[in-house]
Amino acid sequence: MEALASVPKLYLQLGILALGFSVYAIGLAVYRLLLSPIASIPGSKLSAVTGWYETYYDVYKGGKFIFEIERWHQHYGTLQGPIVRINPWEVHFADPDFYDVLYSAKSRYSKIDHLKYRFGTPTASFDTTDHAHHALRRGAMNPFFSRQRILSYAPYAAARVERLCKRLETEYKGTGKVFCFNDAWASLTTDVVNYYSFAMSYDFQDYPDFVAPFTKSIKLLAQSLHLVGHFPWILSLLQSLPDRMVGILNPAMVPVFQFQNEITAQIQRIVCEEAIGESKTTDHKTVFSAMLKSNLPKQDLSLDHLKHEALSITGGGVDTIKNALVTASYGIISNPAIYKRLHDELVEAIPDPTGKPPTVPELERLPYLNAVVQECLRLSYGITQRLQRIDPHDSITFRNYTIPPNTPFSMTSYIQHRNPRIFPSPSTFNPERWLPSSASSSGVVIVPATGKPLSRYLVPFGRGPRACLGQNFAVAELFLDLGMVFRRFEFELYETGEREVKMAANYFAPFPEPGTKGVRVTVK
Repeated sequence: MEALASVPKLYLQLGILALGFSVYAIGLAVYRLLLSPIASIPGSKLSAVTGWYETYYDVYKGGKFIFEIERWHQHYGTLQGPIVRINPWEVHFADPDFYDVLYSAKSRYSKIDHLKYRFGTPTASFDTTDHAHHALRRGAMNPFFSRQRILSYAPYAAARVERLCKRLETEYKGTGKVFCFNDAWASLTTDVVNYYSFAMSYDFQDYPDFVAPFTKSIKLLAQSLHLVGHFPWILSLLQSLPDRMVGILNPAMVPVFQFQNEITAQIQRIVCEEAIGESKTTDHKTVFSAMLKSNLPKQDLSLDHLKHEALSITGGGVDTIKNALVTASYGIISNPAIYKRLHDELVEAIPDPTGKPPTVPELERLPYLNAVVQECLRLSYGITQRLQRIDPHDSITFRNYTIPPNTPFSMTSYIQHRNPRIFPSPSTFNPERWLPSSASSSGVVIVPATGKPLSRYLVPFGRGPRACLGQNFAVAELFLDLGMVFRRFEFELYETGEREVKMAANYFAPFPEPGTKGVRVTVK
């Protein structure tokens, strides 16, 4: 007792605090390893104890946690099935046949609440947590992104592709001048997405070398995904600062702030015009018009909500389409046999490439172009961030495992599209895998290992009630862009290898190794 009395009071308090924390940490670790409802599910013991494992690989290592998940599935899957526990709370599946079960059209799952803040658009339908609320918000926009409406807009999109072709013809063809397909496709996609959705176009495809500050900012912004996802207080702090100060701290944000301000002004003009039954601001109906005329409640028609939807459409649409186009471009140009077969098919289908542009349905009927589109969607993955869900009411059953209600679960297109049982040589760009053999009586490619159609396992847009809102738009854009550009031009790679397109990190979309310069080419 005398020894304790001689210890300074502050040291004693710190010792008691440290002891208490140690007891709590040990108790929590024991609970998570032995008593948790998901304790029996295989996986790394360290990641089962602490979420800091995921934080380390995604924040410090830079979007690498997805590769740890893939490694765990390879390690544990042989003996215990394609299910692993990836952190103290969440279970991840890698059974290709379970994807349609988990994300079926009848599923009524919710998202994880705290994740809705990671993009700074918490009221957008993409980030809406509750299933019923999401269905209401999504339903207001579904008609605007229907296939029929997208096809009616296709002539404008084709005119934009023709504009790109004319620039390649006059500025690049036969000159040896290098341009980057990443920049060209990003500028074109941004112009087409924003004009269709908001009746706003910045003509980014006319910028020198196709390099637009806004598209570069979107890419840099995506790289903050994990930081603000794991430490949401950082985003709250930045949002509390004036835009001008944030712009000084991070100049890459300036184009994003300009876009936000212009979107806000556009919304205000459209709201006023819709209220008086006029339409002077735009020459076609926008997604805002569709929402304002829907049955959404008043609180879902606020300026903030409309702005969040706009930012979500642009942020989610531009990079995913661009990545697919870049993947296809490299796959076609790097393989002369693929280029020749595609070009021969396009020449036959489009005898005069400078005449009337082909329609989307005409291009969709071309077997090899269709195969190229499927394969670029497979290897660009769409969204590489795992699709996390919870069932607030019921448990999930997978083989001999039962996942309790309110337990997060997920699957990932990256792992799905790289399953060698479904896609042999999964890293190889091989459009032929999508072409049925002459012996096929159904005209459908069947996976030998499962006896089911190969198309069942292609999930770049997700499945179910939360499948990608813009998938009709994306597919139409891919057919027009690839069909028109590769009909007219032959390209040669310039100091470009596979590392320029190989996924090295996950920031919602796939990112290549740092320091890569994209798919750079010259026009022959």
